[in-house]
Amino acid sequence: MSLQHFQAVNPADGLAFGVTYPEQDRAEVEATIARTFATKGAFAALTLSARAKFLDAIGAELESSRTSLVEIAHLETGLPEARINGEISRTIIQLQLFAAMVRTGTHLGATIDLADPDYKPVARPDMRKVNLPIGVVAVFGASNFPFAYSVIGGDSAAALAAGCPVVVKAHPSHPGTSQLTYQAVQSALSKEGLSSDIFTMVEGRSPEITHWIALDEKVSAIGFTGSALVGKLLVDLSHSRKTPIPVFAEMGSLNPIFVTAAALAERGGEIGGALFDSVTLGSGQFCTKPGLIFLGAESEDFLAAMREKMKSVGDQPLLNKGIAERYNNSISDLSKIAGVESIVGSVNEVGFRVPATLFVLDYATYKAHPEFSHEHFGPTTVIVKCVESDFAEIVEHSEGNLTATLHLGANEKEAALVNALSNIAGRLILNGAPTGVSVTAAQNHGGPWPSSSTHTTSVGTDAIYRFMRPVSYQGFPDELLPPALARTNPEGIARRTNGVLGLE
Repeated sequence: MSLQHFQAVNPADGLAFGVTYPEQDRAEVEATIARTFATKGAFAALTLSARAKFLDAIGAELESSRTSLVEIAHLETGLPEARINGEISRTIIQLQLFAAMVRTGTHLGATIDLADPDYKPVARPDMRKVNLPIGVVAVFGASNFPFAYSVIGGDSAAALAAGCPVVVKAHPSHPGTSQLTYQAVQSALSKEGLSSDIFTMVEGRSPEITHWIALDEKVSAIGFTGSALVGKLLVDLSHSRKTPIPVFAEMGSLNPIFVTAAALAERGGEIGGALFDSVTLGSGQFCTKPGLIFLGAESEDFLAAMREKMKSVGDQPLLNKGIAERYNNSISDLSKIAGVESIVGSVNEVGFRVPATLFVLDYATYKAHPEFSHEHFGPTTVIVKCVESDFAEIVEHSEGNLTATLHLGANEKEAALVNALSNIAGRLILNGAPTGVSVTAAQNHGGPWPSSSTHTTSVGTDAIYRFMRPVSYQGFPDELLPPALARTNPEGIARRTNGVLGLE
């Protein structure tokens, strides 16, 4: 039994507070995973209606705990209460969307090709295919989203919807929030008569815990949202195992913005103000924050709006000491580069507060200093003054991103640029800002490497498919088939039979 403990730290003042939380050792971590592994057969066999009811129950428990969750999350993250409330609502909505999807059974992809002796080129046997749960999923909570990408965020919700038991590694930056959220899930399990080991949680600050979980052979997949450093480590660890497993890692992004000369002429000030708000939203700790803004022409209105906005924005608390230190070191280094204008907001050196910072430079300086094309987590962005003919070259040399945004004039189309941007990002935005990820079936939150480790989405109902695998059954009787493929179709789901979608 571990004797190490740690406390939460309030980013607003940098002081530890509240109860202590145990640092789990290797034996405890392995025992937790083993308990969860033991539930995978029974949880996978749960009826669709029962699984959907469980997902809805989690949402109801979160709603009933909303006041307490907002209070502790605000203290542990420094995020505004309105933002936290919105994130809780988003988490509940995602659970409800998965519940609705599970009830229909569409995620199972049940497909039946009936036996056909006249099939060409050879006779076809009875073939039936369905998506099955992949097994135990390990989810690593994110620091910057205490609900949407944490204990019961998108990864956990998708895994449970798929029928996979979950082991969560709680982020140590918000241990109290994690515990309260975990208790909500446990309450839902209890009320639905399900094993508490279907959903377990590991806590601790030691980097070794990441290795113990990722290398445990009882874990079948990993969901992660966080830094590229840890995301790439998880990918490497997964490949080193006796049995390699998929890692679904969302690792951050620069989310470039391209603003044409026509757009700047028509509404440069409006665009500048909106993008400033996007850059500083949540203290700039969004994976979809605009990290690079390319202006296709000189625009005093755009920069004037940015400067004016800076006057009304004070210092902002970052999530923990390490993030704040990396931010301050980065902006200090960038501000020393010749030819760079730094627009810096106010700062009160208390806790983990940092100043909002904008860097303005020309395209030649940008090309000469690759450090400007690195992600800087916090309320900062790089504004590059160039010409529209540079856009194609910029896109060609860009790495993968979660998003790419294009601001056009009223009569512009730019189909070639849109097509080029689709090659470097998973979501394209026209005349808007990338922050704010709608939880919907059409959403895609993922992009080419290094923004993500796969091309899949971590937001929206399609996120469920990361944690399922297709299995075909040839020539089996009903009693040996999964319910979704049985001829009696006991749960009444839609299936595709000989290419035709129906209930047969």
